[in-house]
Amino acid sequence: MNKKSQIRMFEMIAVLIVFLLLLSIGSIFYFRLQESSIKKEAVRAESLRSLQLFQRALFLPELDCSFVGVQKGNCFDVIKLRFFSELLQSEQLRIDYFDVFGLSKIRIKKVYPVASDWFTLYSNVPEKISSKLVSQSTVLLYNASSDVYDFGVVEVSYYGE
Repeated sequence: MNKKSQIRMFEMIAVLIVFLLLLSIGSIFYFRLQESSIKKEAVRAESLRSLQLFQRALFLPELDCSFVGVQKGNCFDVIKLRFFSELLQSEQLRIDYFDVFGLSKIRIKKVYPVASDWFTLYSNVPEKISSKLVSQSTVLLYNASSDVYDFGVVEVSYYGE
């Protein structure tokens, strides 16, 4: 080979190396952007699942305050609440309601007229917690035996996977 062809061969190899270097830098940059986008989407999906769980807990037909077929919004019957929490202690119902509540903890607390301690309705907390989203809302707590309404707070903690 003559000197001219060796120089052209070296130029061709140098151009290929620069091209591959630019291509690899571009792909690394692109994949980092994709990874960031996927993480944001996962956080958004987890937040949406948490909100769905919260709404399921607020509108449980097992706990609603209904009078002659008319339902009151954001109202839990205290008597139904106690019996339902006792039922959830059985293994079969706990498995059945895992599809509804998943890895979460649902607690209720009376705050007015006299504050009380937290009452746990459902609890299935994983051993290893990777993320936790907590939602709270005010509710009416109706005691049918004394026909009294109290104000309370329902707290739903969602544990992500």
